[in-house]
Amino acid sequence: MADREIRIALISDSKLILDGVRRILEVETGMKVVAEGAGLGNLKKFAREMGPDFIFLDNRESAYDIEKIMRSPEIRRSAVRVIQFTEEGAAGGNFPNLIDVNHETTSTELVAVIKTGASVIPDTAVKETDKKKPSKITRTESRIIKLIATGESNKDIAALLSVSEKTVKAHITSIFQKLQLQNRYQLMIYGKRKKKDAEMGI
Repeated sequence: MADREIRIALISDSKLILDGVRRILEVETGMKVVAEGAGLGNLKKFAREMGPDFIFLDNRESAYDIEKIMRSPEIRRSAVRVIQFTEEGAAGGNFPNLIDVNHETTSTELVAVIKTGASVIPDTAVKETDKKKPSKITRTESRIIKLIATGESNKDIAALLSVSEKTVKAHITSIFQKLQLQNRYQLMIYGKRKKKDAEMGI
């Protein structure tokens, strides 16, 4: 698969997810997002007509019956591999062409899975993220995470905290390093997850 361009289709009801995953993949050499959309109809259409190597399926709300999808004629007749994005991962059945990822999967790990065509994250990618233990998040950084999770821009955050945009960027860089995140999209998902956990008393 490394000798040719890897073709990927994206399925999600969230434009945020579509934009975020596309941006992660667009910077990678040898990868191309060939289609994106929402719903089971588009998933089957892409598998049938586009012939992608992978379909990234946002199934965090478990809206799709993954076992039914994997047994569908469109998937069974093609060589496509389905990357299912869930809240916890490992939510599907025992299908050799199904790969489960979750909110803890980094962009580096996602790219590694696609490049190797493997159903598990290669050790090299895991080691990259485990090189050092994350440092403690400060009170200011925690507030910035919450603001990013609500969609605030750096300019808005700077105004709310009465600091410069440069200071906000420095805090965000520090947060990326401490949480071992790759981009703002991952930080937004992390912030929303923490908010949800707090509301549930976890």
